[in-house]
Amino acid sequence: MKENAWVTDLLGDFIVSIPKTRRYFVIGSVALMSYTSTIGYERKIKDIDIICDDIDFQEVASKLRNLGYQQDTFVDKSFPLFSKLSKLSKSKYFRFVKEEKSLEIMTSNFGDSKNEFNIEVYPGINFSFPSKGVVTSIYNNLSFQAVSKETLFCIYTFGMRTWGRFVKTNMGQRKRDVGELYKVVDKEKLKFIASRIYLRLGKFEFRVPTFIVG
Repeated sequence: MKENAWVTDLLGDFIVSIPKTRRYFVIGSVALMSYTSTIGYERKIKDIDIICDDIDFQEVASKLRNLGYQQDTFVDKSFPLFSKLSKLSKSKYFRFVKEEKSLEIMTSNFGDSKNEFNIEVYPGINFSFPSKGVVTSIYNNLSFQAVSKETLFCIYTFGMRTWGRFVKTNMGQRKRDVGELYKVVDKEKLKFIASRIYLRLGKFEFRVPTFIVG
């Protein structure tokens, strides 16, 4: 899809800016298109969403700025818990803009476990999923780390069945995305991932019921 050709350049810049041993994964539209384009479903991508380990991230940020990116934050007043998030906007929720296209990067301490990824989404709110939920994917001939089809399906489904009940923006598109993604997921892998997603609120941790994510 020609209008998404820019993705290769920006994501490529991120990949060359991050140490090879640093863990990260792409989520959102780029991950989605890397899977559904194989069955003919593509749509316009607005930005590139990435979650990255926070170790020495300022070095990555510096390299991106040296490549001509303007650094900002993607947090605005429309976000839940805006007052708390705004305090972390320059140290956790990054936007790097170049030629009106952007990389939106959230950092988190992934922890030391080799069996799972532990992600702090909001202050005091963490979710975790198996390390098998991150794979190598390809889009526009560029190889990168991304959440698997199954993990992405769980993330999208969780969103639609929780805050999606109240936030109706682009609901038609979101339903199409989930419907097309479901066509390519491995149902056994989906069961495995969906049964191993945990949410931690402060000191309390619990497994997310599979009917919410799967």
